[in-house]
Amino acid sequence: MKQLEDIQHWYHGLQQRERQLVLAASAVIVTTLLYLTIWEPIHKGVEVQTQKYQTQIDILDWMQAAATEVRTLQASGAAKRQTNSSQPVSLLVEKSAATAGLKPYLRKLESTSDKGARVTIDDASFDQVLLWLSTLQTQYGISVSSANFDRADKAGAINARMTLDRD
Repeated sequence: MKQLEDIQHWYHGLQQRERQLVLAASAVIVTTLLYLTIWEPIHKGVEVQTQKYQTQIDILDWMQAAATEVRTLQASGAAKRQTNSSQPVSLLVEKSAATAGLKPYLRKLESTSDKGARVTIDDASFDQVLLWLSTLQTQYGISVSSANFDRADKAGAINARMTLDRD
């Protein structure tokens, strides 16, 4: 309290013009402090949140476009599968192996039913076999239900025995 009394005593000891100058300077200081401590942080926070919101809107738009594309691609993939659903799996496996360049490596192909087949492949490229299996899955809905892969004598080649079934 002593300090407040000292400030009041000092203030009243000033001339009228000096008092007005001290009041004006105090008003400028208080206004500046209010601006720097309240208004500016709020204003910057609003800008940051607006930018984050816009980023989220952009992501949402992209995801909706991607979802539409995924649905379109799924529908076109389903249509491909349905067109081949009447053919036996062994026939589709043989045709796709020839297309994939695996026909020379196909040692044995047995039909287990219209929806299944057993395949034996010798000395084929591992990468080529994986691409072929991926094609069988995506285009024909044929997947591997069991498989046994062994390393062949050639680098990167395998021997494979697989059971394939239609989904």
